[in-house]
Amino acid sequence: MTPDLAHAFGLAAGPDAARNVFAYAHAGLAVTVGSLLTTASVYDLPNMRSRRVWTDDAAAYPTGNFKRLDRNRYYETVIEGRRPFSSTTIEEIATVFFDHEKIRALGFESNMNLPAIVDGAVIGTINLLHRRGHYTAARVATAMAWQPVATLAFLLLARGGSETATFHGSDAQPLGGVTEG
Repeated sequence: MTPDLAHAFGLAAGPDAARNVFAYAHAGLAVTVGSLLTTASVYDLPNMRSRRVWTDDAAAYPTGNFKRLDRNRYYETVIEGRRPFSSTTIEEIATVFFDHEKIRALGFESNMNLPAIVDGAVIGTINLLHRRGHYTAARVATAMAWQPVATLAFLLLARGGSETATFHGSDAQPLGGVTEG
């Protein structure tokens, strides 16, 4: 499955555009590269944190919560380098994410973060978790085809201008504003 940009822009022109374009990106990534837990985040770089705007596991990772952002290899790769970040072992994850023990406890040891980039800056990421060894270079390359759709979804979300916007629309979990880490 490859993205149909005409379809994505058609969704963008309709009601609930951000939610529908994001749902299309999420479904496409699920089919092409797989994910056992997916979240999406936007970034507050002046305060070195990200805010979760979508989740498919609200018990583990609710929307609205902030996650601290550390200057490390993830930051250099995704935020400064504007490239996807992936790892295939929990040991690699542990070098960049403070919540690595939680990730492992949930049964995951491989991750990928696909950045949405506008005007040279990362405005959001789709974050995927899977079993050990899953997010190989080939899967990351396949996921890159969905980057334009992800970027469109984040642009539509930002267009709403709300600091508390999520891709869940009316189905959103309450925004707790809790900072993790």
